[in-house]
Parts: sequence; structure tokens; C-alpha cells
Amino acid sequence: MFNESSLITYYALTPIHTGAGSSVSYIDLPVQRERHTSFPMMAGSGLKGVFRALAKRNWDNDDKINKIFGPENGSEASSCIAFTDAKILLYPVRSVKNIFAWITCPYILNRLKEDLASAGKNIDNFSIPELADDSKIIIYSDSKLKIDNSNVGLEEFVFNVMNSQISLDNIINKIKEFIPATDTTNNLCKRFAVVSDNVFADLVNYAVEVRTRIQIDQTTGTAQNKALFTIEMVPSESVFYNLIFVSDQKFKSGDQEKNSNDNKSKDNKKVLEMVEELVNNNQVIQVGGDETIGNGFVKLKFSKIK
Repeated sequence: MFNESSLITYYALTPIHTGAGSSVSYIDLPVQRERHTSFPMMAGSGLKGVFRALAKRNWDNDDKINKIFGPENGSEASSCIAFTDAKILLYPVRSVKNIFAWITCPYILNRLKEDLASAGKNIDNFSIPELADDSKIIIYSDSKLKIDNSNVGLEEFVFNVMNSQISLDNIINKIKEFIPATDTTNNLCKRFAVVSDNVFADLVNYAVEVRTRIQIDQTTGTAQNKALFTIEMVPSESVFYNLIFVSDQKFKSGDQEKNSNDNKSKDNKKVLEMVEELVNNNQVIQVGGDETIGNGFVKLKFSKIK
């Protein structure tokens, strides 16, 4: 039973490669994607490992680390904290105006609202616009993405600006509460755009970074024969989020449970406080592969929910 929860958001400072293994397509090393949507994601198991390593560097207390994240061998006890997979919230794509746009879609916004509700936080004034026409786009009234008064160009496509009856102000302001503050995210409204679910699904599959790499023969210092491969990257400026939950803690002596439910609740809150201290808003961590060439650096923000 989980009775404490919080939200962590990840703002990509550099491209991210959370690998999904090898592939038979033209991309040799694709990124992790949700099976049912094909949206990019980051597995909760990998994120938990990253936070455990961060705790080990900062706390130097194996007992506390094992209590929160579970023993490394996993046979003595389970972890008291659960990490969900990190889901995409804002995806950056090239824009004719203002360099790039952050796109999202009604499905993503509804999923965020439902995820937060499942963790105990109902968002007020978060009305989500409907957008079924793939040729339309909804932007902020003062957006810098407009080519003219009625069009926006993203990647190779031109969209017609739709006048929604629902203001984006409340959505943008709520998202800004959750994501790390930077000079770019502080001006989220100027780049924010809502596209249809179909267009979003196409762009997160099409508008990715694909890098061609080679493997060097250490004895000759030249490229190995037939060692060319391609790797897929989620672009920098992407924003993901996940939920963390703390379970009811049982502190036992033999078979006797010592602590009352009230004390367990206090312990759970303390666990979240320790994780919040570990995250230390705007903390930068590395996720995924290619750490030594600067990939996977993300800035964090911790938001209390319950």
C-alpha cells in the first residue's frame, strides 16, 4: 500500500539515449518507447538505479540506502520506494519562427491530469482543449511561433492556428509549476503548442536525432571494418515526468510489528523528504548511455503531491 507520493520532472540539457537494445530497422540502437503509443519514455527501473547511485555518492550510509531503495541483491527485503516510468510531457521540434516549439497533445495533457489524480492531486482549472483536426494547432495568444497571423511552421509542416474556446494560460502556468526553472522554460508560453494526438505521435517518431557512430580499433587508431552503427537520441529540451510512491513501512522485531500506523506515515513522509533533499531542485544527473560524451544530462524538479 502506497500512501505518500510525489512528482519528479526531467528537463533534458543534452540529448538522451535510454537504450532499448538492438533493432532490425535502419536504427541500430533505438530509444525506449512505450509499446502502445510509441512515445519515448525512460524506464522506472533505470531511474531508480540512477537515484540509488546518487544517494550512495551523497549519503555514505548503506543502511539508509538499503532501507529506501532495497538491498542490491534484492533477496533480503524489497524497496520502500517505487518509481514509475518517466513519460513525455513536452517534446521539442524545429520551428520556422523562434527556433523551436514545445509540443504536447490532448492525450498527453489528459494523461498528466489522470496520473496526478491517481497520486492524490486533483488539478483545478486545467481544462484541456479538444483538437481532432491534424492540420490545426493551438498556441498562446502571444506566441512567437506564428509565421503570420494564422500559420505555424513545425519541421516540414504548416499548421493553421485554431481559436480554442479554452485558454492555455492555466495549462501553461500549471506545467511551469512542475518543470525546472530556466531562462527557456520561464518563457514557455512563447514556444508552447498543442497539436493533435496523431501529429504528436508522428513527430515524436520522426523528429528525433539519429547519429552515425563508428568503432575505433584501439591498436590502429582507425575505424574498424563494418563497425558503423546508428543511434537514436531524444533531443535536448525534452521534458519527462514520473511519479514516486512510498509504501507503508513495517519495522519489526521478530514477528512483532512495533510502530503504529501514525508512526509509519511519519516515516513515509521522512523518506520523501530525504528524496527531495537528494533531488535538491535543479540538481543535474545523468541518465541513459554515452555519459562520457556528454549525453543524458537532465535537470530535476521535485514536487510534493500528497
